[in-house]
Amino acid sequence: MRTLYIDVYFLINFTVDIISLYFASRFSKVPSSTKRLIISALSGAIIAVLTVLFADYAILKLASASLGLLLMGLTAPKKVSISRRVKFLLAFLVFQAMVGGGVSFVFGILDKYIKGLFDLDGGGAVNRKMLLFALIILLIIGVFKMLVSFFSNIESEGSVEVEISFLDKNIKAHAFVDSGNLAVDPMDMTPVLFIKKDLAKTILPENIIELCDIDSLDRSVKKRIRLIPVSRGEKTHVMVGVKADNVKIIKDNKSENISVTLAIDKEGGDFGGYMALMPSAALNNAHW
Repeated sequence: MRTLYIDVYFLINFTVDIISLYFASRFSKVPSSTKRLIISALSGAIIAVLTVLFADYAILKLASASLGLLLMGLTAPKKVSISRRVKFLLAFLVFQAMVGGGVSFVFGILDKYIKGLFDLDGGGAVNRKMLLFALIILLIIGVFKMLVSFFSNIESEGSVEVEISFLDKNIKAHAFVDSGNLAVDPMDMTPVLFIKKDLAKTILPENIIELCDIDSLDRSVKKRIRLIPVSRGEKTHVMVGVKADNVKIIKDNKSENISVTLAIDKEGGDFGGYMALMPSAALNNAHW
């Protein structure tokens, strides 16, 4: 009879959960954080352990597992709209099935063929084997991150022409499309279109750009000003943002409205040589 220790079972579930959550965040383009991913994976692993210990009936195990998956899928994303949270949850369920199935398959091969590395007498060998496998998976998460970043960079190549309207002014510019731009407007959770200060000067009042003498602006304009928190490395910056009258993407002489909030980059960020940085999430629903 094989014995499975709770600590090893916990580590295996935590490994599968955090990898699945990470991939779900990257591929659904829904922002999360390392802290949120770890907390969500820990909660999922704890629920899995409690299920093994206390759920005696199949229906209880199914309900507990479903609750754990739902909890992780809904709490890992940052503050986003319901539709984007559901998108993350669906992506997480897909990767959970893929990663969990892959772990089971690879461990089956390990258990069957790599016998010389372990003492096969008793249940402890099985646990040592699972523990080693979990540690190996955790160590190669860094490789997974590099691969995902590589493919994300491939997907983000290219640009799109954008037209911005504010009050009585209109401008057109080319924006670099970036899947790594996960910033959102904290007021309504819409993606953020970063524009350089020089471009902002051609369409926005100086009062908004420098966030000064705001009282001189019309009340309806003041209500459209935003403060956008942006993470860069380990630091969080706050940028001045504004809701434009209209933002359109243009392709093949056709235009389509998109929902974004403008944010003014005064620090001279690298936009790939362009004047604006378009979040790829804002183009997901474009009918091209």
